[in-house]
Amino acid sequence: MKLLLRISILLCVALLLGSYVWAHEDKPPIVQELGETIPGTGFEGRVVIDGAVVPGAKVYAYLSFADFIASKPYASSAITTDDGKYVLDLPKGNFYLVAKSRKDLSHDGPVVAGDYFSFQGSNPITVNPGTYNHVGFSMLPYDEEVIYEDYDDEGAGALAGVVTLDGDPLDGVYISLYVDTEDDLRGSVYASSPPTGKSGVFQFEYLPEVEYYVVARKRESGSPAGPLNDGDYFGFFPANPLQIKSGKLARIKIPVVTKAGEIGQEDSLFRDTGTKITGTIKDMEGKIVPGVYVFGYVDKVMAHKRPEFISKAVDEKGRYTLNLSQGGTYYIGVRSSYGDTPALGEWYGRWEGAGDHSVALETGETLEGIDMTVEQILP
Repeated sequence: MKLLLRISILLCVALLLGSYVWAHEDKPPIVQELGETIPGTGFEGRVVIDGAVVPGAKVYAYLSFADFIASKPYASSAITTDDGKYVLDLPKGNFYLVAKSRKDLSHDGPVVAGDYFSFQGSNPITVNPGTYNHVGFSMLPYDEEVIYEDYDDEGAGALAGVVTLDGDPLDGVYISLYVDTEDDLRGSVYASSPPTGKSGVFQFEYLPEVEYYVVARKRESGSPAGPLNDGDYFGFFPANPLQIKSGKLARIKIPVVTKAGEIGQEDSLFRDTGTKITGTIKDMEGKIVPGVYVFGYVDKVMAHKRPEFISKAVDEKGRYTLNLSQGGTYYIGVRSSYGDTPALGEWYGRWEGAGDHSVALETGETLEGIDMTVEQILP
């Protein structure tokens, strides 16, 4: 009976995965209309390992996550020299940035054991015309290939591993598995682990035989979801996507870095763009609710997907600033979590100043007084 139950669960999951992938195959890819590369416009920064600058690395800019996986960069920097600095001139647009230190830098390619790697946790990042955005990289070693061991179920696979910080196990880390990258690894997950203990160990049982993108996150708040703040931890498995094989248990190691160490002091999600809305968030009794964020969507459908724009958590007075890339109409909401459908216990609200919860503003305008009220979702 137990075996039949496992088989039934796997069949259902396989059908769901198949329908999910099929539904996304018909979606046309988003194509950016890029202009000319403008000297003095793009990204600059340093590549480091354990705080020491790294010569012999390259920073690559990709137009899409799929291009990154396929090792098809739009542009790449020169090889970093003794100061670890790089400069990357680009046209206006959104790019996925990755730093690599590989044995052969004459061309792009996947990393292998012995290489160093850093996937920018704020990807995709917007180029602002006429300036270099500072984006730093803290490289991590990929020092151990995936190890496959026999698993006790021939109809499914499994995944186990350890999360490390500076080589030591890290507790309180949530591991997320994604089968689709449409939401830039911030939307709905296929599966998520409980937080790691002092051993840093995690495990997933009875996984269908597909490729997964494995991401590790630890928030100082202890929350399993939400944007990362300075002092939080992020890890992107260097050999993503990871192939799970039926009848095999895959063992991996995921090193992580602190967000501040990875991106420096400027995060593209929160950078002042000059086009923004501001206001305050309180509950129904007029009290401050810590840890809530304001979201901006470009269409009317909210709550079950990743927003295009997000604020930092409200400050001690309940104030927020939501930076937007340009003028237009945006649909505004508030949550204490991130991605997927709001859950029980979560704080949630929307801008009620318009029937469709929208605001409109011009490029370069600051729209003040967009105050909202949140309520806790209860059974």
